[in-house]
Amino acid sequence: MKLTLALIIPTLLLLEISSPATPPGMRSPHPFAAATSQEQETEAPAITSQTLIEPGARVGPLKLGDSRDRALELFPKKGEDQEWDDKCGGGTTLDWVDSQNSTGHGDLYIRVNKKGKIFQIDSATTRFRTAEGITTFDHADKVAENYKDLRAYTLLTPPVPALGDRPLVYWIDKRNGIAFVFAYYPRERKRYIYKIIVFEPNKNICPEEESTNSPKWQSIPSYTLEPPPELAPNLN
Repeated sequence: MKLTLALIIPTLLLLEISSPATPPGMRSPHPFAAATSQEQETEAPAITSQTLIEPGARVGPLKLGDSRDRALELFPKKGEDQEWDDKCGGGTTLDWVDSQNSTGHGDLYIRVNKKGKIFQIDSATTRFRTAEGITTFDHADKVAENYKDLRAYTLLTPPVPALGDRPLVYWIDKRNGIAFVFAYYPRERKRYIYKIIVFEPNKNICPEEESTNSPKWQSIPSYTLEPPPELAPNLN
């Protein structure tokens, strides 16, 4: 897939060209076509209760512990939206496509457990931001400046072209219930935030279609952005 900085490729196009073997949770990733648009903005949008990412609590109006029905009330299902079984949480994942976002299409992944309650929310859209203004497409240094004592992990799943053909890297604050997921942009040889995850404090997250008990889930040195050679020798 050829990514450019001048054009956002809609989520639907990515769905069409993704491999059928790609796990559902990774079929509608953001290309980093808009990565520099964040840097070019002179003033970030005001953060309100409808757009705030609050660690361990909520993404915009949607809160952890809300019901599936509440999620669909706040984010009504559209034709391009999807839902699939979530083997990590034992329930389902709702993929709400943020098709009205002026910055470019994004996704909100709502993870629902077998009791019908939301246990994790993944924001992969610039619509939502942390109190510090951090959102999708931001650089890692912005996270490092504002969040201390993060632990880093990588998910050694098969390469996904739209995520830069490199393993995802997670910086996690388990105590407060927030994680930052980084994907690779080959053209700039940098990583950007792919999505921000909110989860219940002191609980484990569900990384994509895996669990933290998976051998594909590996700890790496804190605040690093690439797996070491022994874990991903093909990157060196």
